Amino acid sequence: MLSLAYPVLMSALIVVIVGCAAKRPLNNYNVGQLGHFEYREPEPSMSGVVIGAPHGGTAPGIAALARLISDRTGAGFVAAYGFKSKQVSVEQPVVRSNPHQPVPIDPLQRRSVFAELKQILGNISGGELDLYIGIRVRHPLKTAEGIEVVASGFTFEEIRLIDRAYIEIRDRQIGVSAIEKLPLLFAPVDKVSSVVSGIRHHGVLMIAEKGVSLRMPEKVLSGANLSVYGHVFSEWTQKLERLVHDDFRKVPQVRVRMMNLGRLDLIPSRKGVAGVVIGAPHGTYDEYTAEIVKRLGYWTGLAAVIARGFSPTEAGGWRINVNRPSEKTFLAPEFEVGSSRSRETYDAFRDMVIDAAGGDLRLYFDVHQYGGSSIQIATTGVSAAQAQKLKQRYQRIRDRLLTENPDIEPVTLLIEPQDEVEIGAWPAKAHGILSLARKSVHIELPLYSALRSEKSRDVYTRIVSELIKQAVQDLWNPTVKPVAPSSAR
Repeated sequence: MLSLAYPVLMSALIVVIVGCAAKRPLNNYNVGQLGHFEYREPEPSMSGVVIGAPHGGTAPGIAALARLISDRTGAGFVAAYGFKSKQVSVEQPVVRSNPHQPVPIDPLQRRSVFAELKQILGNISGGELDLYIGIRVRHPLKTAEGIEVVASGFTFEEIRLIDRAYIEIRDRQIGVSAIEKLPLLFAPVDKVSSVVSGIRHHGVLMIAEKGVSLRMPEKVLSGANLSVYGHVFSEWTQKLERLVHDDFRKVPQVRVRMMNLGRLDLIPSRKGVAGVVIGAPHGTYDEYTAEIVKRLGYWTGLAAVIARGFSPTEAGGWRINVNRPSEKTFLAPEFEVGSSRSRETYDAFRDMVIDAAGGDLRLYFDVHQYGGSSIQIATTGVSAAQAQKLKQRYQRIRDRLLTENPDIEPVTLLIEPQDEVEIGAWPAKAHGILSLARKSVHIELPLYSALRSEKSRDVYTRIVSELIKQAVQDLWNPTVKPVAPSSAR
């Protein structure tokens, strides 16, 4: 479980929950014979904050907890009833890949009411969903006991503040009573059982600027536990609202740009390093790269820019390439076409990368995944001698870390111009993001070796993070901007 000192947070926030005297009226929206939504707007003091219970029909306790939090805090509320029993998704759309695959109007045929949920969330939040807190039941599995949390739009530093705030509230509210003090388990740092790529990459956690999805053990959702944890999460929600709306902390914050087909997240350098950026332009299409780049930025101290969405699910069967002004479909992956929406997306990504670099992009790392077995690196501005040196560094780093993890497969690395690579990233070199940096490193991580398992992904993310640190020193010795000291760093 994450922990960190947080005097700034706790001294700034003393929340008094005053009860639920004047309850706001609930509205209903029926979706044919499939089910219905129950919802209400947030109070002005909690504008843009919504508590959600996507499976209120099959798990009444989560709807009761969500409504309790909404009553006590003034946050908006939305609950869905009836859809899960009919195998209709609520918090995410059905993933699609074919441009000729129509999207039915009938929710039963498309197997999702995410479009209806998205519309309700947009209406009650005034079009700006600043914070979404979803509550679901955690399935009982043989993993660590606790409340599972999937967070989106927060830095690791902010997650530590969130966790420490929860612990303080929980311990104070429960005191010496017999109520169990459950920890928060943050994916992917802690071992969790939930599979959440859909809501993170295509669903509700992508359309909310910041969001958390909580998986509650059933014992929290009834009796004395429900009342006590209702108080805990009510106060915790108000602290999260302050984290989202008030900039009083001296820790990095994610800057988000919401777009029609996806979102761009900029995580600033933790060490004030200018000129160097790590990017994940296909953070949804290359499923693991969004989380990998977030970790790489944290471990290296470099700025990161992550794109989510822009996949065939959002773009009608086409993938917006993001790191260049074009798009393509899996039906003809060798061909790319230009479009106004791909130009708009690329322009936004380019501007965010330049901004993350402090205006002068000297060295850029573009991280992807592909269905191969070796790590392939295409480069611009890198000499054969520099490439050979990086390859030798990689082998030493890999061998050292795999000595501690002998069950992980050793993966070879090919790097231009020392080696011939299958994926040369020529479109991005010719008219995309790789053409902007003085030097660029395009990294393709193999899905069937380095990214094969959770443990292998973790090990190779560490290997790549050390390689990037060495590459920064070998390819360019960066300047460091002074940053304000922070007790939370």
